[in-house]
Amino acid sequence: MITVKKEMTIAGLSELRTRSEAILKQLKGHDVILEKHNKPVAVIVDYKRYALEEEARELAEDYILGTLAMKRDRSAKNKDFVPIEKW
Repeated sequence: MITVKKEMTIAGLSELRTRSEAILKQLKGHDVILEKHNKPVAVIVDYKRYALEEEARELAEDYILGTLAMKRDRSAKNKDFVPIEKW
């Protein structure tokens, strides 16, 4: 396990098997990049950070979809809509 920057550690998959506790402790301060044959294959992040990032992604997606819906609604004409009676 090597700490490259203050906020990043690189560890091999074999180290994850043998030193999982030490690697998991690193998550309190920064992310851990897992490598297999010296190539990055995964990133482990603290769960609280993951949850915050997931919430931010969902909010961004909602904003983007809402913006698209408003643009479509503004440019729509009556003929673009199907009356509910025809459903």
